[in-house]
Amino acid sequence: MNPPAVVPSGVLALVGGVVARQRQAERRCLELLAAAGYEEVVLPVLEYAEEAAGEGYRFVDRGGRVIALRTDFTPLAARVMAPWLNPDRPVRICYAGEVVRPKPARLRELPELYQLGFECYGVARGGEEACTLALELLAATGIEVATCHVTVSVADMAQRLLLRLGASEGNAELLEMVVARDLSGLRHALELTGEARRYLEGALLGEPAASWAEFFGFRAELERLSALCARIERRGATASIDAAPALAGQYYSGLVFSVWGRRTRAVVAAGGEYEVRAGARAMRAAGACVLLGVALEEAC
Repeated sequence: MNPPAVVPSGVLALVGGVVARQRQAERRCLELLAAAGYEEVVLPVLEYAEEAAGEGYRFVDRGGRVIALRTDFTPLAARVMAPWLNPDRPVRICYAGEVVRPKPARLRELPELYQLGFECYGVARGGEEACTLALELLAATGIEVATCHVTVSVADMAQRLLLRLGASEGNAELLEMVVARDLSGLRHALELTGEARRYLEGALLGEPAASWAEFFGFRAELERLSALCARIERRGATASIDAAPALAGQYYSGLVFSVWGRRTRAVVAAGGEYEVRAGARAMRAAGACVLLGVALEEAC
């Protein structure tokens, strides 16, 4: 029988030299963000469960309300900042801390629990700035940008791809197949033949987007994503367009990106565009998160 765990599943514990190394990297990143105009905020570790999305630890307080431990920063930051948001004035914030995600532990999950992120509210098409800044933060952790690969996409690209192939809207099983690149299952489920099958294979197997974007109606997106890829490559990293991004947050609604480390073969930073509410009005926003523990593994 395995001995009982020291801490519950999904909780981070760090000891030894890794603590000092992580704190130093965190300070460098926060100083960089401050110089870029981002104000540091401290976000609560607890919130009311009816306001928290996703699965996580919950308990009842003395007043009978259900409380949740934070599992994600971006939606929590938007809820906390809502009273200070003005659609006519951009607001930039940054933060660092632990998220708690209780689920079966895998080898790489614990380093992902400590995150450093930033959000910019009230900017249109802020994904490019977020991606560039994420690369600068990774460089501050000691990662050589030239060793990174960035995948860029649009949050609903996979869903729109399926609709073009005749799938019903909101089919979670087919969407999972697309993200998993299950071409055999998709060909069978959608009864694909001819050019539809050929274009799907091109999109999911990484062929240049110019060869399949027109078929799926992504001409406008292709222009923007190609420009971002060129911008990334000028900074020394490699980049490609991903037809089926695996999103960590379902709140994304525009451009999204993930930065992959070549040594760890893992995502070291990710982010994108989304919307928040400022009173009765919707505001465009963009941000990103550096998975600090994984980034430091990559920098070793």
